[in-house]
Amino acid sequence: MEQEQPDDMQIDERIMNAYSALTPREKQLAEVVLRAQSSLSSYTAAELADTAGVSAATAARFFRRLGYKNYNEARLHSRRKAGWGSPFDHLQDTPQKEGDFHLHIAQDSENLSRTLETIDISQIEDAVRYLAQARRIWIVGYRNSRALAQYAHMLLLNFSSDVHLLPRSGASLGEDLASLMPDDVVLVMAMRRRPRVLGEIVTIAREASAPVVMISDPTLGETGAHATVSLRCQNKGAGIFDSMVAPISLINHLCARLVATRGTALKERLAGIERLHERVDDLSPSVSAHNMPDFPSNPTE
Repeated sequence: MEQEQPDDMQIDERIMNAYSALTPREKQLAEVVLRAQSSLSSYTAAELADTAGVSAATAARFFRRLGYKNYNEARLHSRRKAGWGSPFDHLQDTPQKEGDFHLHIAQDSENLSRTLETIDISQIEDAVRYLAQARRIWIVGYRNSRALAQYAHMLLLNFSSDVHLLPRSGASLGEDLASLMPDDVVLVMAMRRRPRVLGEIVTIAREASAPVVMISDPTLGETGAHATVSLRCQNKGAGIFDSMVAPISLINHLCARLVATRGTALKERLAGIERLHERVDDLSPSVSAHNMPDFPSNPTE
């Protein structure tokens, strides 16, 4: 059944609104459309359908589900909305409301719910496994994603000192990437708007046979196709800026899942960190290093 959608709603938002009602074939096409969104107007319906491995009838039904009369209408709409992702562009169409904090919270809550509905849980477990087995973890994030990269870096330092935020201070990106090895993992934060260099970093990591775990929004294009694990989070903001609540929650969850994989070794490291906090007096004491909780040594416990 076709859904009525506001004319100013982007195609990725329409897809997420309709996602739970899509058939498996339509979801295949949705993935292709999301990857092609920034240049959708340059593709024909047949090209998208062929890439997704679906029929022309499935493609026609899919775009009607999104509220378009046909693919041509979707393509024209995409061309008119080519400035998506820019706060300035969004400001032109966003009414400023007084006292709308409840709308802000409601949108964040919806982002979390939509992320849960659409994310592949098995991919989360794959990401945890890669991070747990990594000799070194390299974290990359630009623009909006830099704050996410810094947050992940802070949490992952609890597990290992061999966690690096790229580019490192005093080193060039080329020098850091030259050190990539197959038993490393590159954790990439790729929320929109993404710089072109991100795609090259992913390519270099794959050339070094290093797994790439990528956290992004639904509009991620071909860059995401080259990631070993791709985790997409809803990021629609109630105002002119994107919401980072869902990716922050996902990062927190990934690191919490790592606790179960490290067992006694993690307890010893965290106890050592707490003892050092006490020695240098850089934090108010809150947890005794001698009373650290026992962590399961086996993820299934």
